[in-house]
Amino acid sequence: MQSDLVIKENELIDPANYPEDQHKLVDDFNARIRRLTGIITGIGKEYHTIWVINANTKKMYLYRSTGENTNRYAVELGYRFDNYDRFIEEYVDRCVVNSIESIQRDVKLDVVISRIKNGDLFTLDYMRLADDGNMSYHQMAFALAGQPGETENFILAFRDIDKSIRKHISDKRYLREQLDIVETLSRDYYNIFKINPQTGGVVILKLDGYVTKGMEGAGEKVYSYDVLYKQYVKDRVYSEDQEWMYDAISLETIKNKLRDNSEYVSSYRVIDKGEVHYYQFTYILINANIPGSDILAGFKNVDDIVASAKERQNLEILASTDIMTGILNRGSGEQKVIEAMANNQAGMLCILDVDNFKDINDDYGHNVGDKVIRGIADSLKHVFRDEDIIFRLGGDEYALYVMNLNGEEAGREMMDRFFKEIAGMDIPELGDNRICVSAGAVFFKDGDKRSFEDLYKLADSGVYESKKFNGSTLKFR
Repeated sequence: MQSDLVIKENELIDPANYPEDQHKLVDDFNARIRRLTGIITGIGKEYHTIWVINANTKKMYLYRSTGENTNRYAVELGYRFDNYDRFIEEYVDRCVVNSIESIQRDVKLDVVISRIKNGDLFTLDYMRLADDGNMSYHQMAFALAGQPGETENFILAFRDIDKSIRKHISDKRYLREQLDIVETLSRDYYNIFKINPQTGGVVILKLDGYVTKGMEGAGEKVYSYDVLYKQYVKDRVYSEDQEWMYDAISLETIKNKLRDNSEYVSSYRVIDKGEVHYYQFTYILINANIPGSDILAGFKNVDDIVASAKERQNLEILASTDIMTGILNRGSGEQKVIEAMANNQAGMLCILDVDNFKDINDDYGHNVGDKVIRGIADSLKHVFRDEDIIFRLGGDEYALYVMNLNGEEAGREMMDRFFKEIAGMDIPELGDNRICVSAGAVFFKDGDKRSFEDLYKLADSGVYESKKFNGSTLKFR
């Protein structure tokens, strides 16, 4: 991979250096150079990074990269993935932080070509994650690299439009739009807060619903997170859900939930004038690539989508389910294991994670990584029984509690079946590379006085021990 930026720009001929009767020929030559390189009017001056792409081969090369706003990471990404489809998928996934689904549709090659085939300029504005971890308004531009019908090449150019945006909106509005990276929060959620996870400070961005005691309206005043969550739970949350809610939205829980995932969503019940209503909270990292990033929190009433008893039941199921895999999420899975232990149901607690998962994401892309995540969950569901508790801890980590299993021989036999199952996973993008996992397990027997946390730590230490060996490995603790 090249790491230095390359400035590669054709120099045009100065007509003044030629006889007057040859000026038209020189002008025609210069115009031809401009068309072939794809530098149409305004692009060369306004866009700091320009790629030329062959629409047939999808091969791309860097024509120009200059200026203080150049995204070095994006340039290096282009060197690494010089196929347009792969580059643009990775760029949107890693650098774009708003309207991602619509942008992914608009940058597909066939869509781009349909927009520019008649010589038009096609632009997309978005919020970009910069090299320094900050966000700024940015623009992609697409255009044919020549006259319609004469060229197979087109250009992809980038520019920072932050300064021009600042001219039209106040600093406060700009900050609000930076923070509101999840469009549904501003549209659907009554109350929105920005939380500093390091200090516990809370700023109110929007307050159209219930106002927690001790808080005022939206503004710059900083409150303690304890005021938000403790007072809110005490005064607002249904009594049967309060104990769970105190833990579910404690700052420590939120930070743990967002350590492996950029979003944490669940539902709960609110008591209002003697009536029970269903609500939903969402916590999301403003910048998932920066450790300690501020967090957005949104709260809204979801009674309008819960029109029947069956839908209410479905909502409760949804609140306990990991959306990507369809198995239990961490909170509901842990609770079920704790309940099983409280009822003296013996079993084997096993923790596992995927070996070298970061390399899979880096080498093959996040779409392939997602296939692995779902494939592991499907394999767990196929091998283990309905009565067993299977859940995703987050990222590439899973846990399971195998009911009524209390011997290493039986435990190893069950896990060997699982290892064979994942070894046979068919993910074409991985070629001959096989998925392996590292696992740690511990047994809980009738009358055992150890807590779930005690068992978890032991099983987790087995995972680290398994990491010392090649291939899928299980270590008992």
